[in-house]
Amino acid sequence: MKVAINDRRGGGVNKRALRKSCLRVLKAEEVRRDAVLSLTVLSEDGIGELNRKYLSREGPTDVIAFPMGEECESGFLLGDVLVCPEFIDRNKGRYDVEEGRELEFVAAHGVLHLLGYEDGDEEGWLKMDRRQREILGLPEGRER
Repeated sequence: MKVAINDRRGGGVNKRALRKSCLRVLKAEEVRRDAVLSLTVLSEDGIGELNRKYLSREGPTDVIAFPMGEECESGFLLGDVLVCPEFIDRNKGRYDVEEGRELEFVAAHGVLHLLGYEDGDEEGWLKMDRRQREILGLPEGRER
């Protein structure tokens, strides 16, 4: 399994912690060993533009996941996860995780989306939240 991280903001994120978080999800979900995942760190402007262009939603967000599920030369291309540390930091209280782990938590959420998890309703949101916490070894969160 490979996690390629591209920080388009020019630094300031713990790539090792992000990679570890993504790999924990991939292993826990028993994803094939040749899986390749791309994680891109964007500014609020960057993620906001992609949010508008591809999801028809206005403004920045914490995470966007684009599943691919394609064979490629280097393995099985799972998809792209895009995260925005500024948005996450500004809204960190809503994740109900220990200080400094919010970005890892959100990255794990994006990987679960690539694997087919959905959070469009309360039941799906709770299922994802519980699974993220279980995989990352985090205590149970409060209700949405």
